[in-house]
Amino acid sequence: MVVDTVIIGGGVVGLSILRTALLSGYNAILLERNPHLCDGASGRNSGVICTGVDAAPGSLERALIRDSISRVREFCEDHNVPKRDCGSLVCLWP
Repeated sequence: MVVDTVIIGGGVVGLSILRTALLSGYNAILLERNPHLCDGASGRNSGVICTGVDAAPGSLERALIRDSISRVREFCEDHNVPKRDCGSLVCLWP
């Protein structure tokens, strides 16, 4: 088998790179040591979408985080990924 790209690791980043490579027309293969995808650190996150509440108002960081929230929701809807908008309680102190 001859491929253009070999991606090592089937976590969120590896899968994102694989998707981008395939959609760009590359012949790519993904190598993962675990029996399931996202079985490492990627599968251990809490699944909470970052709100950017602690980013400085008007900062690029906050703008990018706010933009990503709508993109994640749109991606989930477009790809039938289940999600639950359940809210959160965030406590901040100086």
